[in-house]
Amino acid sequence: MNEGRRNRSLVEFSRLFADDERFDRDERIEVLKRLIPDQDQKWLVRFFLMLTLSVTIAVMGLAANSVAVVIGAMLIAPLMTPIMSFSAAVGLGLGRRAIQAAVVVGIGSLWSLVYSIVLSRLLPSLELGSEILGRTSPDIRDLVVAIAAGAAGAYAVAHEDVSATLPGVAVAVALVPPLAATGILIGAREGVLAEGSALLYATNLFAIAFSALATLLITGVIPTARFFFRDSRMAAVVIGIFIATVAIAIPLTSRSLNAAASSRQQSDILTEVELWLGNKDLEVTTLDVIGAAVTVEITGLDEPPEAYALATRLVPVLGADAEVTVRWDARAQGSASAGTPPAADPTEVATAVLNDWLADITSEGIMLELLEVTVTEGQVDVVVSGPAAPPSSPELANNVADAIGATVTLDIRWIQSFDPTLANEPPVDRVDRLVNAWVGRRSNVRVLSTAVNGSSSSGWNVLVDLAAAGQPLGLDTLRNVLGEALPGTVSVSIRTTPLEVIDQPDTPVPVPSMG
Repeated sequence: MNEGRRNRSLVEFSRLFADDERFDRDERIEVLKRLIPDQDQKWLVRFFLMLTLSVTIAVMGLAANSVAVVIGAMLIAPLMTPIMSFSAAVGLGLGRRAIQAAVVVGIGSLWSLVYSIVLSRLLPSLELGSEILGRTSPDIRDLVVAIAAGAAGAYAVAHEDVSATLPGVAVAVALVPPLAATGILIGAREGVLAEGSALLYATNLFAIAFSALATLLITGVIPTARFFFRDSRMAAVVIGIFIATVAIAIPLTSRSLNAAASSRQQSDILTEVELWLGNKDLEVTTLDVIGAAVTVEITGLDEPPEAYALATRLVPVLGADAEVTVRWDARAQGSASAGTPPAADPTEVATAVLNDWLADITSEGIMLELLEVTVTEGQVDVVVSGPAAPPSSPELANNVADAIGATVTLDIRWIQSFDPTLANEPPVDRVDRLVNAWVGRRSNVRVLSTAVNGSSSSGWNVLVDLAAAGQPLGLDTLRNVLGEALPGTVSVSIRTTPLEVIDQPDTPVPVPSMG
């Protein structure tokens, strides 16, 4: 009975259409039947049953970090149908049908979110794997995919000969997995990550609605844009969908640009780190960049260069506030002497041996602070900090093993930090670092010397001697940087000498003032 009424309604509405080269009236009726199905009780029961099953599969797949299971949830998710119905109804000015479809989408989305929260709470353990985290950082690529997939879905519905592509469309632009990920993250109290996955769902939702509407108009299912304005409310909805899509595109574009810039910066930093290490037998295991702070973890047999030198290299990339922390792991095997009894407190005796070792190297001018000693079965982990790397000491591992009374692996982690904002950084070091960073790898400019006189109370006099082939570019920038490098009043003088004069050491060197 309802089907008959719906068909009569569509037939009556189709009288507004005229046959054209794209569709005749009967074909449009068939397309509308597929696009705007009758949402009776049976249809709603089937819809929410499939949606519930899809959310269940999605939550389990995300929790298990299984790509195949998540794809299964995408394939049976029914949310695409009411979104297509909404776009078609809005485009044809069918207000009541548009409201019905919007209500189904809204209630279905809310149910999916609540149900996924409940399911995630029932899981015995949950780790945030790549399948969840991969849906928390949408960018402009996700919007482009959603627009293309929405257009493909609308075209496939309008043309039965390509309807076999709909499963591929469902996988390309997933609606249920982002909702399930949002519910899981809310359940795990990861609010920031949940915002990202919710943004991905909103991206897919509005992009599908917008691109489906445009595709139905272009392909002729909606004969003319005049139908948009048969009802002023529907016209407002069309405009609202467009504005929402553009509004979502703005932060996504910003994310993409920031990600691209961050990737380039990471690559530049890694290049500088490798140049800083040179030919040393060292390998970078971890490189973390947060703002202007860089943490480099390296392993190998050679002692790493000073963090100061790396900070100098990174100033052109990160700015004058480049902060560097270097962590170097040195590992050695130690064996206890025969008959050595095991120590009652291995950590205490190992700490005593290490303190004696630190006292010995202090007398050699190497200052290190013992931060942490951890002893587990067969393993001694030591963390020290200081301006210079700990010297190689083959006997240290054996001494620790003798004290503990067991064969051990001694792992010494040296942490070296350089923070340009530290108040105790010598002024001459800061000036020298900034000048060298300003010169960078330019072959036509050399630093001859830097000098700093004065104090923060009386003011500073900074003198920089350069050798250059012609007038160096960026002298004003260097003056500004040095003027802000020290507390108080700073007077900066920069002198340059022709580079060819420096290359002839027997020639008297004129020193014209440029300050």
